[in-house]
Amino acid sequence: MPDSSTKKLSVLYEIALTVGKSLNLKLILDDVLDKIVEFMRVDAGVIYVINDDSLEMIPVSFRNVSDEVVRDLSENRVKIGECMCGNIAQCDKEVIIPEKASDDPRFTRGVLKKEGMEFYAGLPLRAKNKVVGVLCVITHKPYTPDIELLDILRAATVPIGLAIENARMFENTKKATDEKLQYHNFEGIISNSTRMTSVLNLVRKITNISSSVLIYGESGTGKELIAKALHFNSFRKERPFIAVNCAAIPETLLESELFGYVKGAFTGATTDKIGLFEAADSGSILLDEVEAMSKNLQVKILRFLQERTLLRVGSTKPLTVDVRIIAASNQDLGELVKAKHFREDLFYRLNVIRIDLPPLRERVDDIPLLTRYFINRFNKKMGKNIRRMSDEAMDAFLHYPWPGNIRELENTIERAVAISCTHEISKEDLPSDIIAFSDTTKRDWNLEKVGENCEREHIIKVLNLADRNKKQAAIMLGLDATTLWRKMKKYGIAT
Repeated sequence: MPDSSTKKLSVLYEIALTVGKSLNLKLILDDVLDKIVEFMRVDAGVIYVINDDSLEMIPVSFRNVSDEVVRDLSENRVKIGECMCGNIAQCDKEVIIPEKASDDPRFTRGVLKKEGMEFYAGLPLRAKNKVVGVLCVITHKPYTPDIELLDILRAATVPIGLAIENARMFENTKKATDEKLQYHNFEGIISNSTRMTSVLNLVRKITNISSSVLIYGESGTGKELIAKALHFNSFRKERPFIAVNCAAIPETLLESELFGYVKGAFTGATTDKIGLFEAADSGSILLDEVEAMSKNLQVKILRFLQERTLLRVGSTKPLTVDVRIIAASNQDLGELVKAKHFREDLFYRLNVIRIDLPPLRERVDDIPLLTRYFINRFNKKMGKNIRRMSDEAMDAFLHYPWPGNIRELENTIERAVAISCTHEISKEDLPSDIIAFSDTTKRDWNLEKVGENCEREHIIKVLNLADRNKKQAAIMLGLDATTLWRKMKKYGIAT
């Protein structure tokens, strides 16, 4: 018969083998918890993993715990510092309660008090000098573990903590990879509309050429997403993609950020620094809000595009850099050229291939699809279970002009998911401006209700209400799009 030390080594060896055989955290913890419940001869157990972002205790593995407890801990998650397991995580101290555990005031959840716990042991799970989770075992009847069993339980926390940390590192690496891969085959671009299909067809054709691209679209239409799709589907995908918001960096700093500088070039330049063009060598760089560049910097960007060489600030030594330039703007650069606010020669260098992104109000068919996508994303983030939009709420979405485009839609859904108390987003969960607009558009704007002498003014009013969205205005007027276009031509209304 094996002695106690052999038994201890055998159990720990089994646990070590278990945590090393997979990177699927739930699979590992379920298997480990089975072994712990068996060798400890306890009735039940739970393993919590700490979410570093929300500081919530996520119950990943349960054994022989009542459905009511499982539901409560899953839907109303304990945070660090709350209830018993949250205190164990915060204080990094084990808690052993030998009898009448349910009467302990540190259990603040009613369902846990009703669980009828007699013995309780809660131990922190550590990795890299921090608590990453908590292991709990309980009995419903009197129980006195020997010291050897408790020593085994304490020793088991070491491989379990490492398993949690390894699985996290794997998930983080996988997430970083997935963020790159989502642009491959355009998986990160949610659309069914014909307008966006045409855009993506163009993107597919130009991924593996080095010509400059100019992406035009209103704020929030996804210009950076398209730029990433261009990069990560090209032969440059293994090289850097760098996005620069030209309006967010002060004019005095933007040149040195893009081109770099040498030691002594100006006060504070104590070492050499490479610029973002060099950092993106063999990759792609997105110059967002490119119209914000000063005329002086526009000249230097033009020279770089022509010669593919650059000078660091304060240097006379030219450097050759191979980088694809993708520019983006929410303003029509052609109009800015006419107004003398943007250099014509630079405009033509950037505008080799132009991609025009439609605003969301011209992609109405995509709104239900995008809505489902964002609801699912924020359900996961917030631990919610929103299943749908009410018909009234979706109708408000379809009629609203979305001046902030997809970014506004995303923020609106995040807010709605956060405040909704049911499994459905209702109209009352939406911001007041969307509700007010919906109520306005529900008035009867049908053109048949007005006399012919008032048609022109009525059409202009409805177009303004629809934020010049002719498709939406036609619906409000009770016309098809062609008839509206003809009437606009007839009355000299700008199309």
